Amino acid sequence: MKGKVALSGMAFYSYHGYYVEENKLGNHYTVDLVVETEFDQMDDNLESTLNYETLYKTTAEVMEKPLKLLETLAFHIGKKILKENESAIKVLVRVNKQQPPIGALCEKAYVELEVDMDMLS
Repeated sequence: MKGKVALSGMAFYSYHGYYVEENKLGNHYTVDLVVETEFDQMDDNLESTLNYETLYKTTAEVMEKPLKLLETLAFHIGKKILKENESAIKVLVRVNKQQPPIGALCEKAYVELEVDMDMLS
């Protein structure tokens, strides 16, 4: 049976950005995930589903490595989740950057990407 496991609003302070200042100063980010999966059985065992804690840790590992673009960041998160969870079919990743440096007041910028198994090869 197909289903989804999601995490919303995972908060990080990271050093992603195109500009040198962003890499030095860092910024606040939130990440949302929706992972489509195949539930082989409903037996109330953690091994039969995607573990929220594991999804968080995978996301946190990717967030630690500075990248220039949110698009690249979202792709790396989705790709790592798919590689590490064989029951995952596709991942919707949304990376929100709080108060991006655009020269004006802006609450957040975000990128939303859907990554599936076909993108891994």
